[in-house]
Amino acid sequence: MSQKKTALGKLIGTLHLWLGLASGIVIIVLGLTGAIYVFTDEIKPLVYKDRLFIQPENKPKLPLSELLAVAQKAVGEKRPVTRVEISSQPDRTYIFRALKVDKEGFSHWDYYKYYTRAYVNPYNGKVVKLEDSKNEFFTIVLGLHMRMLFGEKIGHTVVSYSVLAFVLILISGLVLWWPVKWNRSNTDKSFKIKWNAKWKRVNYDLHNVLGFYACVILFVCAITGLVWAFDWFEKGVKTIADGGKLADVPAVFSDTTQSKDGKAVDRVFAALQHDQPRAYGYLINFPATGKLPINASTYLTAGNRYDRIQGQYDQFTGARLRSRSFGELTNGEKAYAMNFDLHVGAWAGLPSKILTFFAGLICASLPVTGFVIWWGRRKKAEKSRSAHHRKTTRPIGAARPITPKLSRLSEEEK
Repeated sequence: MSQKKTALGKLIGTLHLWLGLASGIVIIVLGLTGAIYVFTDEIKPLVYKDRLFIQPENKPKLPLSELLAVAQKAVGEKRPVTRVEISSQPDRTYIFRALKVDKEGFSHWDYYKYYTRAYVNPYNGKVVKLEDSKNEFFTIVLGLHMRMLFGEKIGHTVVSYSVLAFVLILISGLVLWWPVKWNRSNTDKSFKIKWNAKWKRVNYDLHNVLGFYACVILFVCAITGLVWAFDWFEKGVKTIADGGKLADVPAVFSDTTQSKDGKAVDRVFAALQHDQPRAYGYLINFPATGKLPINASTYLTAGNRYDRIQGQYDQFTGARLRSRSFGELTNGEKAYAMNFDLHVGAWAGLPSKILTFFAGLICASLPVTGFVIWWGRRKKAEKSRSAHHRKTTRPIGAARPITPKLSRLSEEEK
């Protein structure tokens, strides 16, 4: 990278180096797992046909309350089902989830006390697949991405501060990349990979040039990652989006004076279908106990998560308490609602997902190419010090050796 020989330039270079060395392994894992997770929605239907698809039948689907009871029996009464994913496509199973985590757990397997999915045929109520989701491939990928397969305390902390370091790495890297002069030679070095050069130069260009091209997308991914990493960052983003003062959105609660009605979930689902009969799918979260409402999301399109209607319903009666589309949210809520799509590259459909996929691969390569650059310069410095030592300790009267003058450019820049 084009480094200015100033105290500030050296400080930025040192910051870039040591933050990269400290967080390199984590960044490699985040880049690779992030690239995989970008296409989770596209890959799952290909590899999980046995559990996601069923043969449609020419009859109405069973009530959600009956299917919920089937799923609950399958996962066990001691593991309450807390969520169901419902696709509007007639050939898809309903996916019920029972999940409990222990934030004090040390590893991924301690973090999940249990995590089970029941895939149920909505036409006949049969359980197509009972999945131990704790050990499912994409859960492992997500566990690596979010916690490095550790628990919440260790894993979340390590990943969070590594992402924070990565933001500083990206900013300092852009400063170091910036050409001193915008002439033909410098711009070629900054924007093109010299494939016919020595391998050290190619490695340097892979770090320098690819890092620049992926910088914007990686910065968006890192910033959106920080929204989930730190409560203060999430609150700050919402506050800025709300114009400097965080908007107050009052919570709604179920009426605990009412008796529990097992058919309440049927009324909630019927209301969702009536309001948006052409929706892509629905996500319904069931509260275990207390006065919390049923939270339901109606996804209007397949390409993103933010374009949805979020509703809260009384868990005892199924009555609607509140329902808001994306356009009715506060600016802070909109910013948070878009966070997932920005993070996984779904903001512009397939093209942005492809760009984010390749950016993830580049992200994983940067610590490797950066380490190679640092190691090469380190070895070169050791040779230089060794040569200087031999020079200063030559016998009295010995002839002064003739040494070639070192180029001002590093080996990688030749």
